[in-house]
Amino acid sequence: MKKHSLPEFFLPDFCRVQSIFLVVLIGELLAVIFTMITANASTDGWQLLGLYSISLQWISLSSVMILCLLRPSLAGLKDLLAGVISLLIILTATFIYTFVTIRFYFGLSFDLTVASQSQFLLKNLVVAGLIGSVLLRYFYLQQQYRKQIGLESAARLEALQARIRPHFLFNSMNVIASLTRIDPKKAETAIEDLSDLIRATLDTHNELIPLNTELENGKRYLAIESLRLGERLTIDWQVDDECLSCLVPPLSVQPLLENAVYHGIQMVPDGGIVTVKIEKIEDSVIIQVSNPRVEKSQHKGHGIALNNITQRLEVLFSGQASLTQETIGEIFQVTMKIPTKMPIKLND
Repeated sequence: MKKHSLPEFFLPDFCRVQSIFLVVLIGELLAVIFTMITANASTDGWQLLGLYSISLQWISLSSVMILCLLRPSLAGLKDLLAGVISLLIILTATFIYTFVTIRFYFGLSFDLTVASQSQFLLKNLVVAGLIGSVLLRYFYLQQQYRKQIGLESAARLEALQARIRPHFLFNSMNVIASLTRIDPKKAETAIEDLSDLIRATLDTHNELIPLNTELENGKRYLAIESLRLGERLTIDWQVDDECLSCLVPPLSVQPLLENAVYHGIQMVPDGGIVTVKIEKIEDSVIIQVSNPRVEKSQHKGHGIALNNITQRLEVLFSGQASLTQETIGEIFQVTMKIPTKMPIKLND
């Protein structure tokens, strides 16, 4: 997935059921308001409400039908021109409605030289123009607001990802530094793995990557640690192949593995097992990383990476993803839940 795709066109997609329902609802609310304003003791309120409802729904639904069909073409125009054309579509629908009403409802010949007909047409066009202009302005302001939020989210996400890279590189360099004194050949192998990891972590083109790619980066890191820890480090992979193509944020699983080794396995004299369990449940990928628990350092050590990942999940998935941690006996476990479907953007 590329960097945040900002909403470029201000008109909603009127082909969607949600948008049509909203238009119908707004039309009925306006009908009720007009009825309350114009009704008096000598008029039948329900009949008047029915007339307003038919009028507003006919104009609004015919307008959104045309806007639905023309949206791809309008999206290629400048916002001002697209707004003017959209308003003309609304006014045209109003004109046609007025013509049909005069010709078939009142049974009169359409003649704008007649004062009553010209006033009726002018009133309809003014009301439709005002309502249409207000709504189009509202859609435009909403689009500008979403664009601003998108830019802020993109900047925040980039800052969060940039913050975690030095932390990862610092720990990796510490591993290699310790290996140069113990086994220079292993250190050379570790440097090769680290170079591959650096290339992967410095790639900022994507905000989501396939889980398989993230796991490969995690395995490179574990290979470096295995050179240092030897038999003290055991990895138990329990990965559902169906999940490998699912999208996750870069540097989301690897820091969990890093914490499991650095604050778990390394602190246990005899080492232990890091268990990685990944499965798909309904519309979410569940990623669990567990390791032996060391009371004196566990909670303090895991905070930086977990807080960073939590914030990135919030930016990307707007509350639909989560990261939780728990202690089960002598095991510390982190569970990350990521939806397989991205949140639907309003202007998609």
